[in-house]
Amino acid sequence: MRAPIVFALAALLLVAPAAARATITIVNLDGAGEGFNDPTAAAPVGGNPGTTVGQQRLNCFNQAAQIWDAILGSSVAITIEAAFDPLFCNATSAVLGSAGPNIVDFNFPGAGFANTWYVSAEADRLAGTNLDPGFNDIGAQFNSSIGSAGCLTGRFWYYGFDGNEGNNIDLLPVLLHEFGHGLGFLTTTDETNGAYFSGLPMIFDRYLKDDVSNKHWFEMTAAERVASAINTTHLVWDGPGVTSAAPHVLGKRPHVVASGAVAGDFIAGEGLIGPALTEAGISGAVVLVNDGVGTTSDACQTPFTNAGALAGKVALLDRTSNCTMATQAANAQANGAIAVLIVNNIAGPAPPVRGLAPTVTIPVAALSQTDGNSIRTALGSGTVNVTIGLDPAFLAGATNAGQVKMYAPNPDEPGSSVSHFDVSAFPNLLMEPAINPDLTTNVDLTYNALFDIGWFPQLVSVERGSDGSLAFTHRPNPSRDGGTLRFRLPAEARVDLAIYDVAGRRIARLAQGTRSAGEYAVEWKRLDDAGHRVGPGVYLARFKAGAVERTLHIVLVE
Repeated sequence: MRAPIVFALAALLLVAPAAARATITIVNLDGAGEGFNDPTAAAPVGGNPGTTVGQQRLNCFNQAAQIWDAILGSSVAITIEAAFDPLFCNATSAVLGSAGPNIVDFNFPGAGFANTWYVSAEADRLAGTNLDPGFNDIGAQFNSSIGSAGCLTGRFWYYGFDGNEGNNIDLLPVLLHEFGHGLGFLTTTDETNGAYFSGLPMIFDRYLKDDVSNKHWFEMTAAERVASAINTTHLVWDGPGVTSAAPHVLGKRPHVVASGAVAGDFIAGEGLIGPALTEAGISGAVVLVNDGVGTTSDACQTPFTNAGALAGKVALLDRTSNCTMATQAANAQANGAIAVLIVNNIAGPAPPVRGLAPTVTIPVAALSQTDGNSIRTALGSGTVNVTIGLDPAFLAGATNAGQVKMYAPNPDEPGSSVSHFDVSAFPNLLMEPAINPDLTTNVDLTYNALFDIGWFPQLVSVERGSDGSLAFTHRPNPSRDGGTLRFRLPAEARVDLAIYDVAGRRIARLAQGTRSAGEYAVEWKRLDDAGHRVGPGVYLARFKAGAVERTLHIVLVE
């Protein structure tokens, strides 16, 4: 059964049978002269050959669709209806876009759980057929106002494929993010009142867990879900795919170890300003910034009135809306600081460090308001020494138990809460609620979340027909050593078996030539064609036998 669904939930805010694999198709909903049909001349950029703004936009959409198609390998076509329209925007913030499923289905053939919603693209894949003919699977809308007067002044959409957006906004990872929502990285449950959509939980809800109550969302009452949605740092993803992959994707957790007038080990926030933090860290005495203007501890003005005292020390300063973190860090460096600690100006956990500042060469981290104020208060009674670095025992964006945190701010943020990974993850993840400049075409833990919700049944079941037809399997998956690929030929055929990365580059050829009917096992020792060990990640095993092609996804872990 199916139900139509209208979605703006997935807004990204700025601050089968043995047939050939199907494709993801973009359905253009724009009118003449607008959006994908904008005739404004544009020079090809970053591998995008389009010569008009409209062509470049459509090329970018198709590039994102091809990336997801290579990963998903669905035998049923996926359609994404899309348009560029004016959305909310002012000089400093904007809604970049939104996407979500047009249809959700339950109790279809192949469903992993009864009475549970699945987005139509996944439901079709599991059923092996289009369950909702006449409906596009995903609806997407993106902001055509970006770059116009008064909208993110001085910033524009970047339509290249190479990640060289500079200060502009890279459309490709934004599209990968939003398509991820439409493919199932979201809940249809309303976190503001706890109500299920049309009375049923989403498959996503089975893996949302509150680590205080130790209940999953599908096990909770509506009131418990409302409380869990704002239980900051305690809403986690409880799926084996994400949990096992997290150590290979996330870095170590940033922290600040204080001694002297106050002692403590404080969880910190980090980002792309300044050099990467290390386990050894950087140590020094803390000095509260005084820039002599307004809120004197915000470091928005330079020179500081206490520059002499700050030289060679760690600058403690307050987060503010008066200037950017990049400006604050640059000013602290110019006044002699060896490192920067930014104290959150609102309650809650340590915030991420946002922005880019290529000229900043000193470490920058952030503290929660509570932890930062404890250091500030202690400065009044003596010296506070800190070491800013990485805690080797824990992962950035995960609990002490190793489960990846979901975004659960208090108060709730409609469109961002619950259906995203937490902003404490670092390196930044594709499915965080804000765009980050270090994102690429890597779908990181998004793949593993889709694995958990059942997108890849061939990874956990044997694909073997009872009629003697061609079969192709891989075990174990995930794997640490590459594993064994097995295929059965019903008749003699010329075969080609090779491993590819998700960008389509061949990594290793494992078998080629004519084989007689029968069963074969090919061991892959996790080596490429040059004999080098392949790193952890998602790979594609493609097997051709005559005119038939099969593809399996292989997950390698350390």
